Amino acid sequence: MAVNQGTNYSRLGLFGDMPTRMMIYVIKAFPNMPHFIEGALLYFFSFVVFVLARPQREAIRANLKIIHRDLAFCEGYVGAYMVFVNFGWNYIDSLRVKHGQNVVTWDMQGEDTLDEIRNSGEAAIIFTTHTGNYDLAASLFAAEFERVLHTVRMPERSPELQKIREKELADATANNSHFRVHYNKQDNLLGIELARLLTEGELLAIQCDRVVGQVVELKVPLNSGDTWFRVPKGPMTLACFSRCPCYPLYVIRERRRHYRVIFEPSLEVSPEGSTRKPREIDYANAWVQRLMRFLDQHSSQWFVFEEAFVKKS
Repeated sequence: MAVNQGTNYSRLGLFGDMPTRMMIYVIKAFPNMPHFIEGALLYFFSFVVFVLARPQREAIRANLKIIHRDLAFCEGYVGAYMVFVNFGWNYIDSLRVKHGQNVVTWDMQGEDTLDEIRNSGEAAIIFTTHTGNYDLAASLFAAEFERVLHTVRMPERSPELQKIREKELADATANNSHFRVHYNKQDNLLGIELARLLTEGELLAIQCDRVVGQVVELKVPLNSGDTWFRVPKGPMTLACFSRCPCYPLYVIRERRRHYRVIFEPSLEVSPEGSTRKPREIDYANAWVQRLMRFLDQHSSQWFVFEEAFVKKS
């Protein structure tokens, strides 16, 4: 549940609005800040947040220990710190672009898959992750599909930060006729609206890599046999309802102010020759297999600050 942070110290916290407001002020005041100064400030403040945000630090470390089974004790903390650093770089780049600085460049991988989505004209779901500059990529790359892209977001955890996000996204949608945003609120009506859009042949992009708040989860067993990956159930239900193709899409930061958007072929959810209709768990299993392969290479860019896995008891 969101907390009114108008007079609450938590406005200064990880999910408060004050850090964002301060960064926006600095970016506007120093649009051409030298890279070495920007980097030094980012590494310093990332370390401060890393030290103070103990629940998030330990959750990231726990996730990394599942992704990389041979992770040493010190490597877990270094890896968690680098997640905070990468998140900071992505966030600063996003704010710069949203406030008029055209400083970010992009590459694309998987053009054949993009062409397939663009030319099909039929309903499809894009499974996305909290990696790289996913917010910025959604608004900038929507036009690449040459059809309307409907994206789904969770509301921010504070009303003040939500107001900032709504203004940013309103500006993005006003400037891009191919981009629409839907919020996953507690009235439980979003699922009906998304099912209607898929029935009409629309294109949806849904983040499918974390469970927060009141989101219903599915537990997917990993190959190790002793751990489940917790993923949201809603996208799997929509996939079963529509029987439409589901395409994984990832965004990674490759170097300073440069990102890569990675399209993958649609998920394979039914064994060859099988006549059984795919179930929610079939989509979830296929998705988790792809996601774990990606995270094995890019875990330092996975911005999930909650424990994504649960050990079997």
